[in-house]
Amino acid sequence: MIGYIFLVIFIFVSLADLYAVQKENKKIELITKPLLMPLLILFYVLETPLLSINWFIVVGLAFGTLGDIFLMLDEKWFLHGMIAFLINQISYIIAFFVMNTNILAFPSWGFTLFLPAAILLYFILPRILDKTGDLKIPVIVYLIALVMMHFSATLTLSVLSGLSVVLIYLGSLLYVFSDSFVALDRFEKQVPQASLIAMATYILCQFYITLGVFLITAP
Repeated sequence: MIGYIFLVIFIFVSLADLYAVQKENKKIELITKPLLMPLLILFYVLETPLLSINWFIVVGLAFGTLGDIFLMLDEKWFLHGMIAFLINQISYIIAFFVMNTNILAFPSWGFTLFLPAAILLYFILPRILDKTGDLKIPVIVYLIALVMMHFSATLTLSVLSGLSVVLIYLGSLLYVFSDSFVALDRFEKQVPQASLIAMATYILCQFYITLGVFLITAP
């Protein structure tokens, strides 16, 4: 039950962080943002039976914390943030592929679930790739990992059902949306409220993925 206390705190800290992003209040954001992923970790670990904990999810959230911290710092730390989130993506990829013990059971209609992310990236990528400069190769590598994460998350439909798979899918899709707006905010800087949209979808995506994995083994 104590884990749910951390979940409630996560919700309030999330709202405070979104307020800070909206008001561009860096002092509040420096306090709230680094707390988000640790609170999710505490909720998940404390409410999941020890032998059922998916430690790849925990590692992913931990590196998400590092990524959050790096992206709040000076511009020179942006690549470090990308690397931290790359490890976050790889951890999730492993976690989801480990779940996929029967990929052949993936329904044919499930391939339509890839369309929203594909359409989004089709319109976003041409706007940012030519503006990435020296970061072009790291951005492409990260993009491949992001797509693989969404792909592996969607494939869990072959072995999961109900709310857990819905949350995992929506979480991975929102991750694509979040990172798309991070890229627009970083490389184009002409999209109104891009940073707020990126943060809101980021909080939801990490929450949905964590909750979806939690529900797999929830009592």
